[in-house]
Amino acid sequence: MTPTLRHLTQHLLWVSLMLAPMSHATTSAAVELNIAQCQLIGTGPGPDKVISQALDTPRLLISSHDRRHFARTGEIYAYTPSTNAMVVLPRVGEPEKFRFRPQGMALRHVDSRWWLYVISHDRDLISDQHSIAVYEVLDDQLRFHELLTSPLLSAPNDIAIAPDGTLYVTNERANGASIVEWLFLQRKATVVMYRPGEGWRVAAGQFAIANGVAIRGDNLWVTQTLGEGLVRFKRGKDGQLSERTSVTALSLLDGLSVASNGDLLSSAYPSLIGLGLHWQRPASQSPTKIYAINPTTGASRVIFTDSGERISAISSVQSFDGRLYAGQLFDPYLLSCPLPASLQ
Repeated sequence: MTPTLRHLTQHLLWVSLMLAPMSHATTSAAVELNIAQCQLIGTGPGPDKVISQALDTPRLLISSHDRRHFARTGEIYAYTPSTNAMVVLPRVGEPEKFRFRPQGMALRHVDSRWWLYVISHDRDLISDQHSIAVYEVLDDQLRFHELLTSPLLSAPNDIAIAPDGTLYVTNERANGASIVEWLFLQRKATVVMYRPGEGWRVAAGQFAIANGVAIRGDNLWVTQTLGEGLVRFKRGKDGQLSERTSVTALSLLDGLSVASNGDLLSSAYPSLIGLGLHWQRPASQSPTKIYAINPTTGASRVIFTDSGERISAISSVQSFDGRLYAGQLFDPYLLSCPLPASLQ
């Protein structure tokens, strides 16, 4: 085990004990999906983020990176449910020394052209060298357009794009080259924003591992893995965030998306100990959950749970064309389930 991984695992064990009472927040006992209803779809390792692209033949775009061997580079996969085709999208035109290690990403459709914004990491997890690669999405390839960089991209996790093109990025730490913020549960994580022609600035702070981010209308939501669950903001015309509201105290949340009916979907890790052991050893199982959350009241229910026997460490959820697709942190496959009637 590398020193970095050893430190992270020790931290996960310690934090899990500290947060044990929080990890059992009260929710409805009903689970709307059973693993027997779902199927597994092979991808590259660590299909962390899953987003939809509304083409004539709709498809999913999936970021893939082997986090157990972080220095390796990753890929973007395209999956077409109607044909069950899974392909790697070749990337062309990248700078010569650029190394692609994708995580969170978002898609924007402007004037009949598709633009993909992808967080790309340095060769080490504990680092503050990160960027956002922007590609034009064509039928069979990704054409590099530009690389967005800023000291404010300290430890980026996920991206959301507003209709006006404003980009919001969650940072899990203010100092990406240190683990002190994790070790002492410091609330220093941020959400940063980028507006074309104006550049970068901090939009909100005081998070404990800011993770998923989603936009709908003039609302923006952020999940925290070690903080008070889900936070809602109002977006102003200038992109600024205000009226911070804690929506739910659910803990250990990760990804965030908006379902067909307007509910928020978030994945969660019931056991940080299990997550750390799964990170070290692929055969070790890590429990995982998916919540559906009312974006106004914060009322939540568990719609899927698994001990890790079939899937561990779900990191993102996407509702798409009558089905629910879940990505994960490490193993090389997606989970595909029928979309519950309550989310349609």
